[in-house]
Amino acid sequence: MIETPALVTRLEGDTAWVTSRAPTSCGACGGKGCGSSLFSRFWHPEAPEYRVDNLIGALVGESVVVGLPDGALWRAALASYGLPLAFLLCGAILGHALLGEPGAIGGGLLGLALATVWLRRHRGPHGTPVILRRDEAPGMPACGTRAG
Repeated sequence: MIETPALVTRLEGDTAWVTSRAPTSCGACGGKGCGSSLFSRFWHPEAPEYRVDNLIGALVGESVVVGLPDGALWRAALASYGLPLAFLLCGAILGHALLGEPGAIGGGLLGLALATVWLRRHRGPHGTPVILRRDEAPGMPACGTRAG
């Protein structure tokens, strides 16, 4: 299980919205001076919120540890990039075989649309992040640590 610290910002039933409290990638500047942190703050001036399952009943303002099952990131990346690419290519090949170049363009676009519909309808609960526990030491960087 991949774990990262977070802060609960709001609640909706058994769902919590959290902001990540993960340390910066290098830790040299605390995320205040390098080009990558400046670029990130330009596109996301406020910390993004993430929806997680709140099985422990954490309250707004609490520091928590959020976990994501092993392999969830790999499956999400494969679904997000691999599936649309496969649908695009299959649609383009089929469209080209039936109608030539205009068919390839239309088939590719249709393949992307079908992949979008498929992904929206088949969101599985297998990679849902969940609050594992309250964070006893909120100052400790625990980003990307693994639990046994």
